Amino acid sequence: MQGIRNATRATIKEFDTKTDEIIFVGECNLKRRQLTSLQRIEIVRKLEPHYVEKAKSNQGTRTDLNIVEIFPQCKTRDKLGEKANVSGRTYVKGTTVLDKASEDDIKKINSGEKTISKVYRDLNKNKKREERQEEIKKIQVNLPDTVTLYNLEFQSVPVPPNSVSLIFTDPPYHDKFLHLYEDLAKQASKVLREGGSLVCYVGQGNILKVGNMMEKYGLKFHWPLTVLHSGPSASVFGKKILVACKIMLWFTKGKYEGEFVRDVIKSEFQGKELHEWAQSTKESDYYIKHLTIENEIVYDPFLGSGTFGVSAVTQNRQFIGAEVNAEHFTTAQKLLTIANSKPRKIDFDQSKS
Repeated sequence: MQGIRNATRATIKEFDTKTDEIIFVGECNLKRRQLTSLQRIEIVRKLEPHYVEKAKSNQGTRTDLNIVEIFPQCKTRDKLGEKANVSGRTYVKGTTVLDKASEDDIKKINSGEKTISKVYRDLNKNKKREERQEEIKKIQVNLPDTVTLYNLEFQSVPVPPNSVSLIFTDPPYHDKFLHLYEDLAKQASKVLREGGSLVCYVGQGNILKVGNMMEKYGLKFHWPLTVLHSGPSASVFGKKILVACKIMLWFTKGKYEGEFVRDVIKSEFQGKELHEWAQSTKESDYYIKHLTIENEIVYDPFLGSGTFGVSAVTQNRQFIGAEVNAEHFTTAQKLLTIANSKPRKIDFDQSKS
């Protein structure tokens, strides 16, 4: 017709069943370029029951088929993933995200702010945390006489003077908590025995400041210790650094007379099910073993969920811990109860570190 430009040819398509029509429309929608991976997964997910229905009709009178039996030549998840233009693994993650993630996280995935894998990992972490916390709630606290815990700020804890062989601790790293290192140094200078050690985690940006605080109270810098990461690495955008390790600084009160120890240790990522900043026990197991002997006192002024206390108790050391957060304190009490009742095999082989 005259005057009509760029006309689109229409095609009339007939379907044998309503199921065929739904699958056709859905798979046409999958071809839209602006769809995100999660949106394509959502479409395929909605088509799954219709694929089952079609399979049943193709099998005649059989009505016992499910989605697993539709694609007999390959894994179901891989075939469904192929339809959504993602891997089978990503398809499964995506369906979990659609079921369990918040609307905000789903929006962030579709806008590119987050990935399916990241949200899926977070969901799994939350699930493990909830399961572990439920287990912890059932435990009755029963600590041995060799363990003393205080739900107090560490500055108020009555640790006997010159009694502690090792302070092994992980203070908060943020600059606003930097003053706590000075309080720690002041306390350590009083409670450590002669020749005792203080080993503390330190943010890389504050190494010099912390060192100066410690030496102000008479503690001697002994050596830096490096803990290699085995889990995800953090990024320090202001410094353009990809962080592959954590630093611990080792100070002594007087001269260290102990055995040789390694200054690099490979940590094990154990998740954060109990406490957001919890560390692995790999490094505490190793240094508590080599810097103390049985029945000596190990002290952690920043107890958290009790990770370092577990290392001390399972190696027959006396332990003192302080934690101001009531929830973390209760968790620590229960974890140390478990540690005292169940022997734990400790691998001290750091030959691969």
